[in-house]
Amino acid sequence: MLETVDFYREILDNLYDGIFFVDTDGCITYWNKGSASLTGYSATDVVGRNYCDIFKPLDKHGNNLCESSICPIRRVLESVQVNEVEAYVCHKEGHLLPISIRIAPVREVDRHFVVAVEIHSSSSPRYAMRQRLEELQEMAMHDPLTGIANRRFVEISLAARLEELRRYNFPFGIMFTDVDNFKQINDTYGHGVGDRVLKMVSATLAHSLRSFDVIGRWGGEEFVTLLVNLQPEDLLRLSERLRRLVEKSMLTLENGQTIGVTVSIGATIARVVDTTDSLVERADKLMFESKRRGRNLVSIELEEG
Repeated sequence: MLETVDFYREILDNLYDGIFFVDTDGCITYWNKGSASLTGYSATDVVGRNYCDIFKPLDKHGNNLCESSICPIRRVLESVQVNEVEAYVCHKEGHLLPISIRIAPVREVDRHFVVAVEIHSSSSPRYAMRQRLEELQEMAMHDPLTGIANRRFVEISLAARLEELRRYNFPFGIMFTDVDNFKQINDTYGHGVGDRVLKMVSATLAHSLRSFDVIGRWGGEEFVTLLVNLQPEDLLRLSERLRRLVEKSMLTLENGQTIGVTVSIGATIARVVDTTDSLVERADKLMFESKRRGRNLVSIELEEG
Protein backbone atom coordinates (compact mmCIF):
# COMPACT_ATOMS: atom_id res chain seq x y z
CA MET A 1 0.00 0.00 0.00
CA LEU A 2 2.76 2.48 0.94
CA GLU A 3 4.58 1.78 -2.34
CA THR A 4 1.37 2.60 -4.22
CA VAL A 5 0.96 5.82 -2.29
CA ASP A 6 4.58 6.80 -3.00
CA PHE A 7 4.01 6.08 -6.68
CA TYR A 8 1.02 8.41 -6.90
CA ARG A 9 2.77 11.08 -4.86
CA GLU A 10 5.69 10.98 -7.29
CA ILE A 11 3.23 11.61 -10.11
CA LEU A 12 1.61 14.49 -8.22
CA ASP A 13 5.00 15.94 -7.36
CA ASN A 14 5.80 16.38 -11.04
CA LEU A 15 2.51 17.94 -12.10
CA TYR A 16 2.58 21.60 -13.12
CA ASP A 17 -0.48 22.47 -11.04
CA GLY A 18 -0.22 22.84 -7.28
CA ILE A 19 -1.37 19.90 -5.18
CA PHE A 20 -1.24 19.62 -1.41
CA PHE A 21 -2.78 17.40 1.28
CA VAL A 22 -4.53 18.79 4.34
CA ASP A 23 -5.44 16.68 7.36
CA THR A 24 -8.61 17.08 9.43
CA ASP A 25 -6.93 19.73 11.61
CA GLY A 26 -6.14 21.89 8.58
CA CYS A 27 -2.42 21.11 8.66
CA ILE A 28 -0.50 20.54 5.43
CA THR A 29 0.97 17.04 5.19
CA TYR A 30 2.14 16.96 1.55
CA TRP A 31 3.28 19.71 -0.82
CA ASN A 32 4.24 19.20 -4.46
CA LYS A 33 6.64 21.10 -6.70
CA GLY A 34 3.79 22.87 -8.50
CA SER A 35 2.61 24.36 -5.21
CA ALA A 36 6.13 25.55 -4.47
CA SER A 37 6.46 27.14 -7.90
CA LEU A 38 3.09 28.85 -7.60
CA THR A 39 3.34 30.24 -4.06
CA GLY A 40 7.08 30.62 -3.47
CA TYR A 41 6.89 28.36 -0.39
CA SER A 42 8.93 25.15 -0.26
CA ALA A 43 7.66 21.96 1.38
CA THR A 44 9.96 22.70 4.32
CA ASP A 45 8.21 26.05 4.80
CA VAL A 46 4.68 24.66 5.00
CA VAL A 47 4.46 20.98 5.94
CA GLY A 48 3.04 20.64 9.44
CA ARG A 49 1.61 24.17 9.44
CA ASN A 50 -2.01 25.23 9.13
CA TYR A 51 -2.91 26.39 5.62
CA CYS A 52 -4.84 29.42 6.98
CA ASP A 53 -1.77 30.70 8.83
CA ILE A 54 0.30 30.56 5.65
CA PHE A 55 -2.04 31.67 2.88
CA LYS A 56 -4.63 33.84 4.66
CA PRO A 57 -7.11 33.20 1.79
CA LEU A 58 -9.31 36.17 0.84
CA ASP A 59 -12.38 36.55 -1.31
CA LYS A 60 -12.49 39.18 -4.06
CA HIS A 61 -13.60 41.82 -1.54
CA GLY A 62 -10.61 41.23 0.75
CA ASN A 63 -12.52 39.25 3.40
CA ASN A 64 -10.58 36.49 5.19
CA LEU A 65 -12.20 33.17 4.23
CA CYS A 66 -10.70 31.36 7.22
CA GLU A 67 -12.51 33.71 9.58
CA SER A 68 -15.92 33.09 8.03
CA SER A 69 -18.35 30.24 7.67
CA ILE A 70 -17.50 29.92 3.97
CA CYS A 71 -13.94 28.67 4.41
CA PRO A 72 -13.68 26.37 1.36
CA ILE A 73 -11.44 23.71 2.90
CA ARG A 74 -13.37 23.61 6.17
CA ARG A 75 -16.57 23.17 4.18
CA VAL A 76 -15.12 20.11 2.45
CA LEU A 77 -13.86 18.70 5.73
CA GLU A 78 -17.36 18.99 7.19
CA SER A 79 -19.46 17.99 4.17
CA VAL A 80 -17.11 15.53 2.40
CA GLN A 81 -18.19 17.08 -0.92
CA VAL A 82 -16.17 18.60 -3.76
CA ASN A 83 -15.95 22.39 -3.60
CA GLU A 84 -14.59 24.99 -6.02
CA VAL A 85 -13.84 28.64 -5.27
CA GLU A 86 -11.96 31.65 -6.60
CA ALA A 87 -9.74 33.26 -3.96
CA TYR A 88 -6.62 35.28 -3.28
CA VAL A 89 -3.77 33.71 -1.32
CA CYS A 90 -0.59 35.26 0.05
CA HIS A 91 2.59 34.55 -1.94
CA LYS A 92 5.82 34.15 0.05
CA GLU A 93 6.99 37.51 -1.34
CA GLY A 94 3.92 39.17 0.13
CA HIS A 95 1.73 39.90 -2.88
CA LEU A 96 -1.74 38.45 -3.28
CA LEU A 97 -2.22 35.78 -5.92
CA PRO A 98 -5.60 34.98 -7.51
CA ILE A 99 -6.17 31.24 -7.81
CA SER A 100 -8.93 28.83 -8.67
CA ILE A 101 -9.13 26.11 -6.03
CA ARG A 102 -10.76 22.73 -6.49
CA ILE A 103 -11.04 20.83 -3.20
CA ALA A 104 -11.94 17.16 -3.07
CA PRO A 105 -12.13 14.65 -0.19
CA VAL A 106 -9.84 11.69 -0.85
CA ARG A 107 -9.55 8.49 1.19
CA GLU A 108 -5.82 8.13 1.61
CA VAL A 109 -3.75 6.24 4.21
CA ASP A 110 -4.97 8.38 7.11
CA ARG A 111 -7.93 10.07 5.42
CA HIS A 112 -6.08 13.18 4.26
CA PHE A 113 -7.80 15.56 1.87
CA VAL A 114 -6.33 16.64 -1.45
CA VAL A 115 -6.53 20.28 -2.50
CA ALA A 116 -5.89 20.88 -6.20
CA VAL A 117 -5.04 24.46 -7.14
CA GLU A 118 -5.78 25.07 -10.82
CA ILE A 119 -4.68 28.37 -12.39
CA HIS A 120 -3.64 27.47 -15.91
CA SER A 121 -6.90 27.61 -17.83
CA SER A 122 -7.10 30.10 -20.70
CA SER A 123 -9.50 32.25 -18.64
CA SER A 124 -7.11 32.51 -15.71
CA PRO A 125 -5.91 36.08 -14.94
CA ARG A 126 -2.45 34.68 -14.23
CA TYR A 127 -2.32 32.93 -17.62
CA ALA A 128 -3.46 36.08 -19.42
CA MET A 129 -0.96 38.21 -17.53
CA ARG A 130 1.88 35.80 -18.35
CA GLN A 131 1.03 36.12 -22.04
CA ARG A 132 0.98 39.90 -21.72
CA LEU A 133 4.33 39.99 -19.94
CA GLU A 134 5.89 37.88 -22.68
CA GLU A 135 4.58 40.36 -25.23
CA LEU A 136 5.89 43.29 -23.20
CA GLN A 137 9.32 41.70 -22.88
CA GLU A 138 9.47 41.20 -26.64
CA MET A 139 8.56 44.86 -27.13
CA ALA A 140 11.08 46.01 -24.48
CA MET A 141 8.28 47.93 -22.79
CA HIS A 142 8.28 46.30 -19.37
CA ASP A 143 9.75 47.61 -16.13
CA PRO A 144 12.82 45.51 -15.25
CA LEU A 145 12.24 45.64 -11.48
CA THR A 146 8.53 44.84 -11.20
CA GLY A 147 7.98 43.03 -14.51
CA ILE A 148 4.89 45.10 -15.34
CA ALA A 149 4.60 47.65 -18.15
CA ASN A 150 6.88 50.68 -18.11
CA ARG A 151 5.94 54.33 -18.51
CA ARG A 152 6.37 54.30 -22.27
CA PHE A 153 3.92 51.44 -22.71
CA VAL A 154 1.38 53.19 -20.47
CA GLU A 155 1.70 56.39 -22.49
CA ILE A 156 1.12 54.50 -25.75
CA SER A 157 -1.89 52.70 -24.25
CA LEU A 158 -3.34 55.97 -22.94
CA ALA A 159 -3.04 57.60 -26.34
CA ALA A 160 -4.79 54.64 -27.98
CA ARG A 161 -7.63 54.62 -25.42
CA LEU A 162 -8.15 58.38 -25.81
CA GLU A 163 -8.42 57.97 -29.58
CA GLU A 164 -11.03 55.23 -29.07
CA LEU A 165 -12.92 57.51 -26.69
CA ARG A 166 -13.02 60.31 -29.25
CA ARG A 167 -13.96 58.05 -32.15
CA TYR A 168 -16.25 55.46 -30.59
CA ASN A 169 -17.08 56.84 -27.13
CA PHE A 170 -15.51 53.81 -25.40
CA PRO A 171 -15.25 54.83 -21.72
CA PHE A 172 -12.22 54.21 -19.55
CA GLY A 173 -10.71 55.45 -16.32
CA ILE A 174 -7.26 55.64 -14.81
CA MET A 175 -5.83 55.26 -11.32
CA PHE A 176 -2.67 57.02 -10.15
CA THR A 177 -1.28 55.01 -7.22
CA ASP A 178 1.55 55.98 -4.88
CA VAL A 179 3.02 53.85 -2.07
CA ASP A 180 2.61 55.65 1.25
CA ASN A 181 5.73 56.51 3.30
CA PHE A 182 8.01 54.71 0.85
CA LYS A 183 11.06 56.84 1.69
CA GLN A 184 10.72 55.75 5.30
CA ILE A 185 10.81 52.10 4.20
CA ASN A 186 14.01 52.67 2.22
CA ASP A 187 15.60 54.60 5.07
CA THR A 188 14.65 51.98 7.66
CA TYR A 189 15.20 48.71 5.80
CA GLY A 190 17.38 49.62 2.82
CA HIS A 191 16.72 49.83 -0.91
CA GLY A 192 16.76 46.04 -1.34
CA VAL A 193 13.69 45.69 0.87
CA GLY A 194 12.21 48.77 -0.81
CA ASP A 195 12.52 47.03 -4.18
CA ARG A 196 10.77 43.95 -2.77
CA VAL A 197 7.95 46.15 -1.49
CA LEU A 198 7.52 47.67 -4.96
CA LYS A 199 7.38 44.20 -6.47
CA MET A 200 4.83 43.11 -3.87
CA VAL A 201 2.56 46.09 -4.51
CA SER A 202 2.80 45.86 -8.29
CA ALA A 203 2.12 42.10 -8.27
CA THR A 204 -0.93 42.48 -6.02
CA LEU A 205 -2.34 45.20 -8.26
CA ALA A 206 -1.54 43.38 -11.51
CA HIS A 207 -2.99 40.07 -10.31
CA SER A 208 -6.18 41.83 -9.17
CA LEU A 209 -7.02 43.46 -12.51
CA ARG A 210 -8.96 42.12 -15.46
CA SER A 211 -6.87 40.65 -18.27
CA PHE A 212 -7.57 43.61 -20.58
CA ASP A 213 -6.67 46.34 -18.08
CA VAL A 214 -3.16 47.80 -18.15
CA ILE A 215 -0.90 48.65 -15.21
CA GLY A 216 2.53 50.21 -15.47
CA ARG A 217 5.20 51.71 -13.27
CA TRP A 218 5.15 55.45 -13.85
CA GLY A 219 8.30 56.14 -11.87
CA GLY A 220 9.73 55.47 -8.41
CA GLU A 221 6.90 54.21 -6.22
CA GLU A 222 4.15 55.45 -8.58
CA PHE A 223 1.88 53.29 -10.74
CA VAL A 224 -0.70 54.18 -13.39
CA THR A 225 -3.54 51.80 -14.20
CA LEU A 226 -5.87 51.95 -17.23
CA LEU A 227 -9.32 50.54 -16.52
CA VAL A 228 -11.04 50.00 -19.86
CA ASN A 229 -14.73 49.39 -20.55
CA LEU A 230 -15.46 50.94 -17.18
CA GLN A 231 -18.57 52.88 -16.22
CA PRO A 232 -18.09 55.90 -13.92
CA GLU A 233 -20.11 54.36 -11.10
CA ASP A 234 -17.71 51.39 -11.00
CA LEU A 235 -14.54 53.46 -10.56
CA LEU A 236 -14.72 54.02 -6.80
CA ARG A 237 -15.70 50.42 -6.08
CA LEU A 238 -12.80 49.00 -8.09
CA SER A 239 -10.28 51.52 -6.74
CA GLU A 240 -11.32 50.79 -3.16
CA ARG A 241 -11.02 47.04 -3.76
CA LEU A 242 -7.47 47.42 -5.06
CA ARG A 243 -6.52 49.70 -2.16
CA ARG A 244 -7.80 47.12 0.34
CA LEU A 245 -5.97 44.25 -1.33
CA VAL A 246 -2.66 46.12 -1.16
CA GLU A 247 -3.35 46.87 2.50
CA LYS A 248 -3.80 43.11 3.11
CA SER A 249 -0.50 42.22 1.42
CA MET A 250 2.41 41.39 3.70
CA LEU A 251 6.15 40.96 3.04
CA THR A 252 8.06 38.67 5.40
CA LEU A 253 11.78 39.37 5.83
CA GLU A 254 14.46 36.78 6.48
CA ASN A 255 14.42 37.59 10.23
CA GLY A 256 10.70 36.89 10.41
CA GLN A 257 9.68 40.55 10.57
CA THR A 258 6.69 41.49 8.43
CA ILE A 259 6.17 44.69 6.47
CA GLY A 260 2.84 45.95 5.24
CA VAL A 261 2.22 49.09 3.21
CA THR A 262 -0.69 51.18 2.05
CA VAL A 263 -1.29 53.22 -1.09
CA SER A 264 -2.95 56.51 -1.89
CA ILE A 265 -4.99 56.52 -5.08
CA GLY A 266 -6.34 59.21 -7.38
CA ALA A 267 -8.88 57.97 -9.93
CA THR A 268 -10.75 59.70 -12.71
CA ILE A 269 -12.76 59.01 -15.85
CA ALA A 270 -11.21 60.10 -19.16
CA ARG A 271 -12.86 62.93 -21.06
CA VAL A 272 -13.03 63.58 -24.80
CA VAL A 273 -11.02 66.80 -24.38
CA ASP A 274 -8.26 65.07 -22.42
CA THR A 275 -4.69 64.62 -23.55
CA THR A 276 -2.39 62.03 -22.01
CA ASP A 277 -0.76 64.76 -19.93
CA SER A 278 -4.02 66.33 -18.70
CA LEU A 279 -5.50 62.95 -17.76
CA VAL A 280 -2.46 61.81 -15.79
CA GLU A 281 -2.07 65.23 -14.18
CA ARG A 282 -5.68 65.15 -12.93
CA ALA A 283 -5.28 61.66 -11.47
CA ASP A 284 -1.96 62.69 -9.91
CA LYS A 285 -3.59 65.70 -8.19
CA LEU A 286 -6.35 63.44 -6.87
CA MET A 287 -3.71 61.09 -5.49
CA PHE A 288 -2.12 63.99 -3.61
CA GLU A 289 -5.58 64.82 -2.28
CA SER A 290 -5.67 61.31 -0.79
CA LYS A 291 -2.26 61.98 0.78
CA ARG A 292 -3.50 65.30 2.21
CA ARG A 293 -6.57 63.62 3.72
CA GLY A 294 -4.44 61.10 5.62
CA ARG A 295 -3.14 58.46 3.15
CA ASN A 296 -4.48 54.97 2.43
CA LEU A 297 -7.47 56.59 0.71
CA VAL A 298 -9.06 56.93 -2.72
CA SER A 299 -10.01 60.30 -4.21
CA ILE A 300 -12.05 60.30 -7.41
CA GLU A 301 -13.44 62.77 -9.92
CA LEU A 302 -16.13 61.61 -12.29
CA GLU A 303 -17.50 64.83 -13.75
CA GLU A 304 -15.84 67.83 -15.34
CA GLY A 305 -15.04 70.38 -12.69
